[in-house]
Amino acid sequence: MAKILIVDDQPQFRRALRIALVVKGYDIREAANGNDALDCVQSEHLDLILVDWLMLGMDGLGLCRAIRAASDVPIIMITSRRGGRPAALAAGANDYVSKPFAVDELLVHIESALTK
Repeated sequence: MAKILIVDDQPQFRRALRIALVVKGYDIREAANGNDALDCVQSEHLDLILVDWLMLGMDGLGLCRAIRAASDVPIIMITSRRGGRPAALAAGANDYVSKPFAVDELLVHIESALTK
């Protein structure tokens, strides 16, 4: 069972995504901000991280850079920001999914990241 960290400052988004992924058999961790996410990266073995770009405090780009300094765990940036794929990839994200998205679409991205 793959362990996935969801990082988003919106609790309702984290909850909805957690429910969808638990149903598919994933072990889910959550963080509401970049600092909590970094604590989780340091304390747990994660298989994948889903990161929102637009968060209060440390944004998703800063979080990707910080994670990359310590880990090579796959990161998928999930955001409503348009046109940011080059910046997200340059910051260390492995993939980029735009909100709104279908859960089935995200699952394809997750499976691809986990099999690389």
